[in-house]
Amino acid sequence: MVKGRFIVNPFTELVLTENDHVQLQDLANSIVMTNLDKFNAHQAENRKHVDMHRWKLVKERQKIRMYTERSGTTTSSGNGLTGSGLPMLWCVGTMEGHLDDLMYGVVSPTLEAMRIKASYVDDFSGAAVLDTVVQPSLEDPFQSLVVKWMEVDIPLASTSLVKNRDYVYLEGTGFVQSARGERLGYHVIHSVSFPKTHDLPNRIRGNMSAVAFFRQMSNGNTMDIFGTAIMDPGGDMIRMLVVPSMAGAFLSSLKYAYCGQMKKLAWLLEKRYAESKQHGAPNKKSVCVTCSTPITGRRLGDFGKSNSTCKLCFGFVCHACKIVRKLSFVDPDLLLSQRKVTFCTACISEVTRLSAVDAARAQMLSGTKHQGVNSGIQRSMSSDGNSTASNYSISG
Repeated sequence: MVKGRFIVNPFTELVLTENDHVQLQDLANSIVMTNLDKFNAHQAENRKHVDMHRWKLVKERQKIRMYTERSGTTTSSGNGLTGSGLPMLWCVGTMEGHLDDLMYGVVSPTLEAMRIKASYVDDFSGAAVLDTVVQPSLEDPFQSLVVKWMEVDIPLASTSLVKNRDYVYLEGTGFVQSARGERLGYHVIHSVSFPKTHDLPNRIRGNMSAVAFFRQMSNGNTMDIFGTAIMDPGGDMIRMLVVPSMAGAFLSSLKYAYCGQMKKLAWLLEKRYAESKQHGAPNKKSVCVTCSTPITGRRLGDFGKSNSTCKLCFGFVCHACKIVRKLSFVDPDLLLSQRKVTFCTACISEVTRLSAVDAARAQMLSGTKHQGVNSGIQRSMSSDGNSTASNYSISG
């Protein structure tokens, strides 16, 4: 993913009226409810049964399976699912994680949030926010509806045999209830068009409609996924290129919960740094906070030792116990930085248990944007010599 291709807006300013916003909300609600009926019907049937005469398995990763509708198949009513001859993808399966973490990872109502999400998920190549219809609120921190543009790199595009595809679309996130009263997170993407969102040079405008529902299962650390997608890539792109592109988009959902965890980690890092500026960092004993191994000054030949510190509790961690996570931040000048940060086991466990809803609300109250971390934190992260960084500028 070329992060420098995230731009403010490739079009002239898109100014939508209140009536436009109402119509877009109605459209999103209609799409969600129509697909919720499909989810409820699927849930009422035998979940393990797949009609292989109708569906063809195209990709499987971990416990998620993706099927495409076979050419010429019809529904029991005699009508094809798409009614247009376009390939349809059906995604079912389970993934590890917590629903609120996943929704925290997928919601991205701003350009900064999109860049952070893409750095973890790698779900598109370039993107921009065109208009915000519904902003997340304290009451519903994962409820959003945004008009966006994105570009997707296509294999062979560098050879001029094909062109990259781009999409202008409505993206919505939030929660609904299933027919059984279960809490479902949803993620909807649906192509839209406006007079100002004209075709861009060296790209072909595609159309798509995709909806995914996520449900927390009873064991507490596993989620169900049910999703469908239809894509018209525009031009003469053949089916063999379309289906893998759609399948790859659904596979990115495997990383949403991880993205949410990393966003929580970055927020808590910012919070602890602010506290240390005000009260000072605590003095820690020169022993590993995890295994109590003494931490001594490094000498020539001590390659197995480490004087790293956990950047949340400021305690020392030895080489064997330290946990390193690569975090992404957006600075006030809209540069994206990625750094390897050291943590201890106890602090990672604390972040895992931390409520994503509470984190999102706290960030709203503090006025932060979920990712913006000042340079002081980045200096502190680099202090043990275990951090790396790469900066990407925004063009446009």
